[in-house]
Amino acid sequence: MTGFIFIVFSALCHSLWNVLLKRSSDKYAFNFFMHFVNLIFFTALFPVFFREHMHFDKTAVIYGLIGGTFFTLYHLFLSTAYRYSDVSSIYPITTSSPFFILIWATLFLGEKLTFYGVTGIIITVLGGIMLNGTKGSRLKPTKGTVFALLAAFSYSFGALADKGGVSGGNMIFYTYCLCFFMTAYLAVYSLRHRPFRKEFVKAEKKYFITAGVIVFLSFTSYRYGLTFMEVSYAAALRQVNAVFALVIGVMVFKEAFSLSKLTGTMIIVLGVILIRFGM
Repeated sequence: MTGFIFIVFSALCHSLWNVLLKRSSDKYAFNFFMHFVNLIFFTALFPVFFREHMHFDKTAVIYGLIGGTFFTLYHLFLSTAYRYSDVSSIYPITTSSPFFILIWATLFLGEKLTFYGVTGIIITVLGGIMLNGTKGSRLKPTKGTVFALLAAFSYSFGALADKGGVSGGNMIFYTYCLCFFMTAYLAVYSLRHRPFRKEFVKAEKKYFITAGVIVFLSFTSYRYGLTFMEVSYAAALRQVNAVFALVIGVMVFKEAFSLSKLTGTMIIVLGVILIRFGM
């Protein structure tokens, strides 16, 4: 039950920083600053709360490098997809990553899932697609959909590295290495977009600082929860972030609430319940 609670909490945090990212005028620069704040926050807390984890672990570094590479690709592909297409067209495609993770985890990690668990994963992903889709929308081979699919594919390989990293015994150091490499990659890439523009920093500062703290909570809670369960279940459970995003959208941004969104929410909840029974 502990892992379940932490994964659901990380999903809430995931939806919060996504909302802040989507509202930014420069998503590449915002992505970098958000992760940079996360790394600074993590570095400051490490010797205070995680002193027992302050020892070098080569396995954690390797998995952190691999995971950081694929998760950075996920962030860059996702940010690029948002440039070409609407969120309602992109997000349903990115939620397909648990399908890939289910296949990779079975083939490469030897995860043995129950019937209820697999059914719950499939139902949860389908609920996410329905919740985030729009009426009459069709999957078209546009640049946006291609980058969204690449984002989902990249995330699935990062998820495998995640499981290897948290299973190595030093989950905190692995998560720190993951944050370090992701921030380094994003720093190099974001230089193309001149992220240190004075006007951008001034306008977005309070938002990317808030997002950075939320990313820290999301990263650490998810990896801790992952130590208690299979990555196939954890990745699917994280789809509940779509429900949190819907609630935020309706209550904070006064977005419309439709029958399809209600149906998608109920389907996700059903999938989460089945995953919980299957664990």
